[in-house]
Amino acid sequence: MGLCCFYASQYDMALSCFERALPLADDMTQAEVWYNIGHVGIGIGDLGLAYQAYKVSISYNSSHAEAFNNLGVLELRKTNVEQSKNNFLQAQKSANYLFEPVFNLAYLYYKKGEFQ
Repeated sequence: MGLCCFYASQYDMALSCFERALPLADDMTQAEVWYNIGHVGIGIGDLGLAYQAYKVSISYNSSHAEAFNNLGVLELRKTNVEQSKNNFLQAQKSANYLFEPVFNLAYLYYKKGEFQ
């Protein structure tokens, strides 16, 4: 329900749904709920909320590749290049089938002028 509200741009309802989902979720599902809360944070422009939500998501599931990738993007926006790189590498290691961490890491290297 929370994702439906999110995609309908009803962010207040989405947050309410995700808040109600937290007490019902086990550890692996908690990671997904917090990951979705991070998406809502980005949707409403609250990057601090998104950052914290992705950190909490990773604390529940230390191999949550999508959370690492999005955290890397947020770190890059804060010009924390090394931390961003580490997050992209961790995302690649956790799920080598995802293309986003590979693309984001390539973009990071391109911006740094590292072409090798």
